[in-house]
Amino acid sequence: MNTINSFITRVMTRSAGLLALLAAVFSLSAHAQTIISPEPTGTTYIVKPDYRKCAFPMCGGWFLTPVNQYSVQLQTEDEAYQSATLLPNSIYVAYINYKRMGLTEKQIAELDSAIHSEQALLRGTVINSPISGRVTTRSKTLVANGAWVGANKNTPIGPYLKISSTGIVCITTPCPYFKAALINSNYSSEIHDLSLEKALLDREQEAQAWQAISTDGLVMTGITYETIGFDETGAEPGKGIGVAATKVFFAFPAKR
Repeated sequence: MNTINSFITRVMTRSAGLLALLAAVFSLSAHAQTIISPEPTGTTYIVKPDYRKCAFPMCGGWFLTPVNQYSVQLQTEDEAYQSATLLPNSIYVAYINYKRMGLTEKQIAELDSAIHSEQALLRGTVINSPISGRVTTRSKTLVANGAWVGANKNTPIGPYLKISSTGIVCITTPCPYFKAALINSNYSSEIHDLSLEKALLDREQEAQAWQAISTDGLVMTGITYETIGFDETGAEPGKGIGVAATKVFFAFPAKR
């Protein structure tokens, strides 16, 4: 029982830390922290191959973990230990359908390679589908409509965000230059600064990242920091919130 209690304590600490970070970025109330709604276009998932040894399609497909989806509901200690209730809930799917993305065979192969390297995010909806024509037995398929691939193998730290430019220009700072949207939720907040240094991008990738921010938005994980503004009148400068990217994901396939 001590082992179980220790496990639960570690998981609660991890989840509490994440929720505190989300609250810091988005000023969420205690009630709002437990309400996370999927995007209208589907849910965004971390995708990992299933290496279990059993007959396909029951094994050998993919595990999908919704980003930013954490539960704070504990059942019993045994249930928490067995199913890790506080950790993201994974979904097993046997197939991934890319038809809506219009990918070529080469692009599918490139994306499949990124998934096997655990460097890809997919957005879409999960549907039931018959197995080998047997109506009574069904598997699950992810119908994908969006994909992102990591710029490098940095460890993702912090919540998954989509950062875009607000188009706002200010004379003094802090200024809400950027909008940070919490992926898989309805929450967003204006932020005042953005650093890509911790994401370890090369020069070309950094230019690509800023281009994405100014157009469709940049998918990334990040941690918050406090910024000190500037007031040319000599008044005491205000304080703002910045986000330091820890891992950047570029939309796949890249737009030409």
